[in-house]
Amino acid sequence: MSKQKLTILSVNTRSGTSQKTGRAYTIREAQCILEQATDGVANIVVGVINLPDVLADRQPGEYLAEFALAQGNGSDAGRLVPRIVSLVPFGQNKAKPIAQSATA
Repeated sequence: MSKQKLTILSVNTRSGTSQKTGRAYTIREAQCILEQATDGVANIVVGVINLPDVLADRQPGEYLAEFALAQGNGSDAGRLVPRIVSLVPFGQNKAKPIAQSATA
């Protein structure tokens, strides 16, 4: 899996009913800026990626995104496409151990 810095600018939600299956659907499209380095060269990529249901509550902001490849659906059927599997707020302070006083 790959981890990269992802800035979510906005999340647009589309809902409807599939004409093919008749099932209701909701798609959350995150408009993003992805910062990545390839062979030591920094690249900025701007685009849209779908958020999975488990990450539907994420608000615009900076995240460390973890990606995995999965089979696509619809127009991406038969293709491997990136899927976000984890979003952790970027720059979040990590827990530090509490210093314990030595008692003799």
